[in-house]
Amino acid sequence: MKFNKTFRLQEIASIINCEYVGNSDFLVSGMNEIHVVKAGDIVFVDHPKYYEKALNSEATTILINKKVACPEGKALLISDDPFRDFNILTNYFKPFQFASATIAASAKIGEGTIIQPNCFIGNHVQIGKNCLIHSNVSVYDYTEIGDNVIVHAGTILGADAFYYKNVPKDTIN
Repeated sequence: MKFNKTFRLQEIASIINCEYVGNSDFLVSGMNEIHVVKAGDIVFVDHPKYYEKALNSEATTILINKKVACPEGKALLISDDPFRDFNILTNYFKPFQFASATIAASAKIGEGTIIQPNCFIGNHVQIGKNCLIHSNVSVYDYTEIGDNVIVHAGTILGADAFYYKNVPKDTIN
C-alpha cells in the first residue's frame, strides 16, 4: 500500500514504539509484502532465514527483530514482533471502514465488467474492464483487480494476510 503522503522514519517508529537505525528524516512512502515491495516501502522480516532477502529487496525500510548491519540507502525499524507491528501500521494507515452497501459508492468498476448477485465490493476497490465477478465474491477495501479477470464464486480478495509462525511450546499460555 502507498501512503497518502510520505512520512519520516522517526514518525513511523513512534507509531509502533520501536527503535530505528538510520536518519530520523529518512522518508517512507508505503509498505508491502516482500514479493511486491518498491523503493520507499517498509517490509517486515522476523526469521534469520529471510533477513538477507528482506535487506536486499527493493524495500528501503526493513522492520526486523534483530539489530543487523543496515545496508546503505536503507533504514531499519527494530521490533520484538515485526509481524505484529506491520499489522499495527496497516491498521493505522488503512483503518477499517464500515460498509453501508453491497457495492461501495467509492468503488470504481471498469466498463464491461459483470458482477453477479450476492457480491460484496468494498470501499475504494478498483476493478478493471471486462471482468467477470461470479456470485458470492467478497472484495475487501482498497483491493485492485486488473482488466479481463475472472473471479470464481465464493472467493475472498483483500482479506488480512495469513501468517504462520511456529511458537515454542514454553511461550504458549
